[in-house]
Amino acid sequence: MEMIFIVGPQAVGKMTIEKALEKKIDAKLLFNHETLDIFARFLGYTKETFRLSGSMRKELFKAFVENEETNQTKRIIFTLMVEFDLDSDIEYIQEVTDLFIRHDGKVYFVELEADLEERLIRNKSSFRLEEKPSKRNIAFSEHELLTSMKKYRLNSYPEEVEKKLNHLNYLRINNTALSPDEVAERIQDWLD
Repeated sequence: MEMIFIVGPQAVGKMTIEKALEKKIDAKLLFNHETLDIFARFLGYTKETFRLSGSMRKELFKAFVENEETNQTKRIIFTLMVEFDLDSDIEYIQEVTDLFIRHDGKVYFVELEADLEERLIRNKSSFRLEEKPSKRNIAFSEHELLTSMKKYRLNSYPEEVEKKLNHLNYLRINNTALSPDEVAERIQDWLD
C-alpha cells in the first residue's frame, strides 16, 4: 500500500498529471479540491473549510492503511499545494507519511515546478475549469495564483524535502515544457 504525493504551486499541472498517472498504474486519485469543495460549498474557503477537509483526508488515509485487504486500489495519488515555509504543512505530510510507514506502506513525494507564464496559461485551461469550480472566476483565480507566490514559498529549496521529510522517496520535475503523459511516464518509471 502506497501514498504518492504530487505537490506544487497552483496551475502547475498536479491534477492533470495525476489523472494521466492513474491510467498507468494501480492507483486512485484524490485531488485537493475534491475535499475542499465539499465544505466550501457551504462555508466558503475559510479556516474551518481547510480544517474539515484535512480531517476528512486523514480519516480516509487511516481507513486505507487499516483495511488493506478490502481496498479498491494499492495506491492513493494525492495532490496538494504545500507552503514549505509553514511548519503545519510539513507536519501534515509527516503525519500522513508516518501513518503509512507504521503500516508497512511506502510514501513517494513528487514535486512539480513550472514557469509562471506557463502556469498562467494552464490556469485558464478548460479541463482545469471543468474539474475545479472554484477556479472558474479566472480573474480571482489568477490574482490568487500571483499573490500566493509573494506570500508563500510553494516550491522547496534544494535538499529541503530530504532533510525535513527523510522517510520519503523524492522526485522533482520541472514540467514547463512537458506534457502530462510525459511526466506521468517519468513518475511511473521512477516508481518501478
